[in-house]
Amino acid sequence: MRMCALLPFLAVIAASAQSRAVATYNRDVQPILQRACVACHSPGQVAPMSFTSYENTRPWAVQIKAVVTHKKMPPGVVERHYGLFGDDGALHQQDIVIIVQWVDAGAPEK
Repeated sequence: MRMCALLPFLAVIAASAQSRAVATYNRDVQPILQRACVACHSPGQVAPMSFTSYENTRPWAVQIKAVVTHKKMPPGVVERHYGLFGDDGALHQQDIVIIVQWVDAGAPEK
C-alpha cells in the first residue's frame, strides 16, 4: 500500500528528469555556438548565415546537425599534429550529442 502512495511522486520525478534530458537552445546549444561557431557565423563575417540568436539559428537546425555529425563543421582550424592549442573551436563529441538531441527534439528554444 505504501508503494501506491509513492507512485504519483515517482511519476513527477521521472517526468522532471525526462524534461531535463531535452536539450534547449538557450541552455545547451547557444554556449556551444558561442564558443565554436559565431566567430564566423555572425553578420559581416565569412559564413553565409548568422547563429547569433535563436531566430537566426532555428531555420538551420537540420543542416547544423548534418554538418556537425559528419564533422564538416567547424572546419579544421588547427593542425593538431603540431601540438596542443587552447580552445581551437573544435566540437567535442558531447557538443555534437547535445546538438543532435536538440534538433531531434524539434530544436526548442527554452
